Amino acid sequence: MAVLTGGVDLVAHLRYFVAVAEHRHFGRAAASLGVTQPPVSQGLRRLEKHLGLQLIERTSEGAVVTTHGAALLPRARLIVDDSARFLDDARHMFGSVQGVRWGVVPQLDDELVARCVAGIRSTLESDDVGVTTVTAGTSQLLSELRRGAIQLAVVQHPVLVDGLDAGPVVSVARSVVLPAGHRAAEAAAPRAQMLQDLELATVPREDNPPAHDLLIDQLRRRGLDPSTRPASTHRDVAAAAASGSCFGLATGGGPVHTGTTHRRMLVDEVALRLRIVTAPGVDLADATYAVDRQLLRADR
Repeated sequence: MAVLTGGVDLVAHLRYFVAVAEHRHFGRAAASLGVTQPPVSQGLRRLEKHLGLQLIERTSEGAVVTTHGAALLPRARLIVDDSARFLDDARHMFGSVQGVRWGVVPQLDDELVARCVAGIRSTLESDDVGVTTVTAGTSQLLSELRRGAIQLAVVQHPVLVDGLDAGPVVSVARSVVLPAGHRAAEAAAPRAQMLQDLELATVPREDNPPAHDLLIDQLRRRGLDPSTRPASTHRDVAAAAASGSCFGLATGGGPVHTGTTHRRMLVDEVALRLRIVTAPGVDLADATYAVDRQLLRADR
C-alpha cells in the first residue's frame, strides 16, 4: 500500500474519497465498499488533513464535494482505477502459480470448510499450488475481494455485493446449540419461548448488520427477543452454551461438545443463507462450482 507521512494509506483513502463523492453519503459509500462507515469518515479526514484541503463538506443533507474536491476528483479516480487494474494484472499473471486465496465466514463448521478446500484443490491443474483460506466477517471479506487480497468468498446473505459477481443464495441448515440439561434441550418438542432465559451467542452485528437484524426479526416473530453476546466460531458458540447462559447456532458438521446439546428447531428462522462472491474478471468457475456443491450437500 502507498502510505504517506501521518499514516495516510493513499490508495485506500482516495477510494473512500471517490466513493463519498459519487454517493454523496458516507453510509452508502461505506456500503458500496463493503466496510463500515467509521473507517471511511476517519480515512477521509486523514487525507484532508494531509493535503491541507477540504475535499468533502459534511452537511445535514449529505456529503457535498467542495471546489478543491471537484478539481482533484478526476485524478483520484484515475489512481483508484489504476490500482485496481494493477491488481487484476497481477492476478492474471501470477494467479496460476499462487493458487487460490478464498475467504469464508466463521459460522461454517470446520468439516464443511475442509470439504470446500478439498473441492477447490481438486479443480487446480497442479498439486504444486495451494489453497489459502481466510476466515473473517462478511464485510471484511467483501473488502478483501474488492482490493484483490482474495479471489473468492463465501459470505452471509443479505449483503450488498455491488461491483462483484455473486451466485445464487444457498441455504444451509443449522441446529440450535443449547446448554445440556436446559428445558429446551430435554423437551420432546422444544419451542422458541423456552429460550427466553438465554442470550443468543452469535457473530457481532458489525460483521453483517442486515443479516444480523434479519435473524433477530425472525426470532421475534416466533415470540423470542434475545439479547446477544459476540461468538463467531463454533468453538465460541459451544463455550457460551456450555456456560449455561447462552444458546447459539451450528451448521451440521459442528461437533457436540461437552455441556452442550444440538436440537433441530426454528429450522427456517435460523438457516444460514450464503452467497459465493468473486471479483469481476476472475475465472474461478470450477472452484466456485466445487464450493457450491459442498454448500448444497451441507443442507441435506
